[in-house]
Amino acid sequence: MNTDCHPFSSFGLSDAVLGALTRKGFTAPSSIQTIALPRLLAEEGHLIVKARTGTGKTAAFGIPLVERLTQGGHAPRALILTPTRELALQISREIASLTTGYFPRITAVYGGASIRNQILDLKRGTEIVVGTPGRVMDLMERKMLDLSVVDWFILDEADEMLDMGFFEDVETILKAVNSERRVALFSATMPEAILKIVHTYIGDVEILEDTATEDEKPAVDQFYLVVKKEDRLEAARRIIDGAEDFYGLIFCATKAGADELARRLVEGGYPAEAIHGDLSQEARERTLRRFRSRHTTILVATDVAARGLDIERLTHVINWDLPNDRETYIHRIGRTGRAGRRGKAVSLALPAERGRISQLSRSMERVLGSRIQWMKVPQIKSVMKAIKRRIILSVTAVLPDIRDDSNETEYTPLPQETVQADLVPPLLSQVSKELIETLGSERAVEALITLMYGDILDPSRYGSITEFQETASRDEGHSRSGNKRFGSRHGFEAPDHRKDYRGRRRVFSQEDGCTRVYVGLGRQHGASVRDVVKLLTQAGGVPGRLVDGVEMKDYCTFATLPEEAARRACTFSRKSTDNPIIKPASSPKE
Repeated sequence: MNTDCHPFSSFGLSDAVLGALTRKGFTAPSSIQTIALPRLLAEEGHLIVKARTGTGKTAAFGIPLVERLTQGGHAPRALILTPTRELALQISREIASLTTGYFPRITAVYGGASIRNQILDLKRGTEIVVGTPGRVMDLMERKMLDLSVVDWFILDEADEMLDMGFFEDVETILKAVNSERRVALFSATMPEAILKIVHTYIGDVEILEDTATEDEKPAVDQFYLVVKKEDRLEAARRIIDGAEDFYGLIFCATKAGADELARRLVEGGYPAEAIHGDLSQEARERTLRRFRSRHTTILVATDVAARGLDIERLTHVINWDLPNDRETYIHRIGRTGRAGRRGKAVSLALPAERGRISQLSRSMERVLGSRIQWMKVPQIKSVMKAIKRRIILSVTAVLPDIRDDSNETEYTPLPQETVQADLVPPLLSQVSKELIETLGSERAVEALITLMYGDILDPSRYGSITEFQETASRDEGHSRSGNKRFGSRHGFEAPDHRKDYRGRRRVFSQEDGCTRVYVGLGRQHGASVRDVVKLLTQAGGVPGRLVDGVEMKDYCTFATLPEEAARRACTFSRKSTDNPIIKPASSPKE
């Protein structure tokens, strides 16, 4: 392969790395890569960049690491801090896909997974550690993570880490790293707290800004609605049926969830298939072939399986499960809204996930310039109107030249003799005449429409959905809402307003989607609320802002977590007798 004319060759990269970039389909460096690569490939110097999510940041710092770290050692040479476990895994996989030999070795460390396995990985040897602040701190305290020879300290999504309250841990880690280390910091915004860190630990350094144009941002209208867990399928059906021409992706958090949702959609008469990591390459290609040719118009996918998909003209992205970080969210919604066409992204949030939607919405306002707007659940009347319009267009499209090209919603009937003589086969013409003679023209059309579309024109096939009021689009919606009863007209309990461990006012709800857990740590054990939150953050694999309703007692603590996080935390606790007891709690009085 001739690498001299490779678009990345001007950076002085090795042939092996250029080959890896070719295999990954990297055709040209993005603006952030053009900024970062020459600086990070140089022998010295820090890099502080204001760069939005989804612009190729991982490759911007991953390529120099793969290029430079080609030999093993007794301790990690690079440390990459991320705000969430999902992003840590994503970054480690992306860098691993760029490696061309045995080195560099990459280890991801994060809460909610076995720390013993991560310790074993570190003991085997690794050049790059990608992790969340909490787990990195834990490994440092256990003397299992040696940062004394780290040459590269990379802080990704710095403002997100600030929002999650991780900056104290970041400072502690930064102090422990080799003082001669190089720092690369990436952040969509540069608030005062981040600038203070930069000036304190790095000194006077130029803050660069990604020059990516607004045109590179996905042209997507973002919406969310709040529904109970059991109402999500009904909401998704209404969104699909109410669209002019739905052709989209539905994202699920797990492979089992994707399979289950695809099955339920197919049982409801929707052309859907699932794609995830358990599919063989042949099955994956077959599924994508059917989707690209529109034999199926709904693809239910996991994030891993959807990476690298490039499908034109997608109209919708539906988040069946919310992503845990903004980068994943942007990758999801960026599948639509391409090539000058606007797309639509709808997130189905559970009542307990209002806080996560609010956080995502604020992030999107900073990164993309627009918030995630609350929308009402589509009403059956408007859905039926959309179905009727599609039926009329599809029926009239059967006969060429009937539709008026100047307006797709209107059509011009051809003379009856033209239709019968030129466009309709003789047998069909004969059947239509007999039907009209038997039933009359109007009744004949009604009979045929009933036969073909009777099921989908039946409003009773839609169920009821519990409505929830707008909450997340307000900047400080929880504190301004006072004692308002969300959804009170539907008989739900008012949320319980409490303060989280940082003293900020939060909303705790007992609705579906969150679980109350018991933690075997209390005041008499010398633990603080912050200690318990840190434990649950690591064990559940979620940011601290999702640990809610913390109630500490002398010998135990009760807290609320999202369902999946609670399950992970309980599993984490059972894996070792060294871990504090974490189990579901029926009530704070258990």
